[in-house]
Amino acid sequence: MKLRELIEAVKDRQLSKSQLEEYRDDLAELFALMKLEMADIEKEEALYLNAATEESHVARKRAWKATQKGLRQIELDNYIGATAKMIDSLKSRLYSIY
Repeated sequence: MKLRELIEAVKDRQLSKSQLEEYRDDLAELFALMKLEMADIEKEEALYLNAATEESHVARKRAWKATQKGLRQIELDNYIGATAKMIDSLKSRLYSIY
């Protein structure tokens, strides 16, 4: 299930305890996969920024952000933040059930 679909599904306030636990687990798995992808992208960014050129570090950083990997990094950074919030919300909802 994709992140947007998970977020939409979790909005339902009538979910059972087992459904909430399943969504929490799905989001946690997705969170971990995104963090792994982010680590790979950040390694690529480090190599990109370290490449010897006449450009300043700020110019290289700006150029990196405009690459496909840089754009994916921006996207993942925001997805990771949203996923963490959703996991916290699910934990709170589960805590209130227990």
